[in-house]
Amino acid sequence: MKFRRARDRDESFTAFVATRSHRLIAHAELLCGHREQARDIVQTVLVRAYQRWSRIEHDDPYGYVQRSVTNAVTDWWRTAHQRHERPVDVVPDVPGRPDDTIDDRRALLGALDLLTHRERAVVVLRYFDDHTERDVASMLGISVGTVKSTCHTALRKMRIALDDEAPSPHSLHGPQEQS
Repeated sequence: MKFRRARDRDESFTAFVATRSHRLIAHAELLCGHREQARDIVQTVLVRAYQRWSRIEHDDPYGYVQRSVTNAVTDWWRTAHQRHERPVDVVPDVPGRPDDTIDDRRALLGALDLLTHRERAVVVLRYFDDHTERDVASMLGISVGTVKSTCHTALRKMRIALDDEAPSPHSLHGPQEQS
C-alpha cells in the first residue's frame, strides 16, 4: 500500500511538472531576466516541492510553487553582489540575424532590466501572471497602494525605454527625398 501511494505521488508530481514547468520557467525568466538562471531556479524549487508534494498537492500546488520561485529569484537577487559572473542570453560572435520576435523579446527584457527588483516583480506578477493587486501585495509582503504606485512607476519606465527603441517614421520608409 505504501508503494502505491508513492507511485501515485510520483505520477501526480510528474503530471504537474509536465503541465506547469514551462509557465514557471517563463515566470522566473521574467523576474530574473536570464533563461538559464530561470531554469536552474525552477529546477531547484521543484526538487524542494517534490519532497513536500504529499502535503501541497491537494491545496494549490501551482500557487505554492510559483510563490517559491518568486522567493528563490528574490534570494538570487540578494546574493547578486557575491557573484562575479553575469549570465547572458546570447553568446557573442554568433552569426545570423534574429527574427523580429526575438528582437521584441529582447526589447521587453531590456525594458524589464531597467526596473528595480521590486518593480520587476510587481510587473511580472501583475501582468504576466495576471494576479490581482491584492494578491501581488500579499505575495511580496507590501501594501496594495505600494503595488499600485510601483506598477505605475515601472510601466512609465518601460514605456519610455520601449519608445526610445521604436524606429523613427523616417527609418521605416527609407530616406526621404528633399524637394
